[in-house]
Amino acid sequence: MASVRLESVVKRFGKVVAVNNVSLEIRDKEFFILLGPSGCGKTTTLRLIAGLEYPDSGRIYIDDRDVTFLEPKDRDIAMVFQNYALYPHMTVFQNIAFPLLLRRKKLGLTKDDIKKRVLEVARLLRIEELLHRKPGQLSGGQQQRVALARALIRRPKVWLMDEPLSNLDALLRLVMRAELKRLQKELGITTIYVTHDQAEALSMADRIAVMNKGRVIQVGTPDEVYLKPKHVFVGTFIGAPPMNVVKCKIEDHDGRLILSCPGFEREFPPGITPKKLPRTKEVVLGIRPEFIEVTDKPEPGTIKGKILVVEPLGSETILNININPEGEETIIKAKLPKLTKKYSAGETIYLKIDWSKVAVFDAETGFALT
Repeated sequence: MASVRLESVVKRFGKVVAVNNVSLEIRDKEFFILLGPSGCGKTTTLRLIAGLEYPDSGRIYIDDRDVTFLEPKDRDIAMVFQNYALYPHMTVFQNIAFPLLLRRKKLGLTKDDIKKRVLEVARLLRIEELLHRKPGQLSGGQQQRVALARALIRRPKVWLMDEPLSNLDALLRLVMRAELKRLQKELGITTIYVTHDQAEALSMADRIAVMNKGRVIQVGTPDEVYLKPKHVFVGTFIGAPPMNVVKCKIEDHDGRLILSCPGFEREFPPGITPKKLPRTKEVVLGIRPEFIEVTDKPEPGTIKGKILVVEPLGSETILNININPEGEETIIKAKLPKLTKKYSAGETIYLKIDWSKVAVFDAETGFALT
């Protein structure tokens, strides 16, 4: 297998900078995910690695070999596209065998060798009984497995995937997420996977690169990007429901730094030195919904709120709460793991926040202060 390295890669389309000074290091046998909204540059980054686009500046290495301007066929990679790109006039067997047939002489393969490898990969993906069919006779999930098989049969160093599950229904996506993760670990192929679905990224990746507007905002394990976001964008993009954000001001009360927020005040969190205080003296608190407890009675340190909407989801309940009923509406969501009490809109409640898990961001730059 192989590692992949990008060094200060830039790609422009006219005046649009699609990939802006991206540097990444994907480790050998790693399942690495590029995550971000539409138009953030993740697919362009994948196409640069594949050789389908060439960068305006920067270098790309596969296994320490400079492949920046090599043709795709010379990079020893395989790619699975969002629309699968199967040949409709060929059978499943012919679709899977096609990459080997193109390079049969170079690889020194006989027809029996090709047949053997097709059957091996078909068994691996559990599609042996489909080999005689054509793509039009297959379901979306079956077509996806054929596309994966065609990419795998070449035994590439790097496996590239561009949102391969986005055309499947929700239930099948859940099944295929687990299948893909199992397959990647079983084969040990270095995999770079593009998605806008944060649930896919958190459940499948060894590490995640969160992208926005052509830049990599943060790289880390699923736990790191979820629990310790380095930018407010990462906190609000990842999570369902996403991280609550509350804009607050820093005030000096006789030498004590106080956070003045809509509906409540509290001491400024420790661990942030005066040098780290934002220039504007304004911050954004990031609070995950699951780190908020709800109680019926006021206690020291609780925040008063009024329920606006109750969203029952079976195993959990989401409460939409206005924590500033006397002023400009400030809504946060609380996730209750199990409904122990039936709440209703209009009810007054009190919130306990786990302040050890609250992130503090500079309101101007968006970057974390903690």
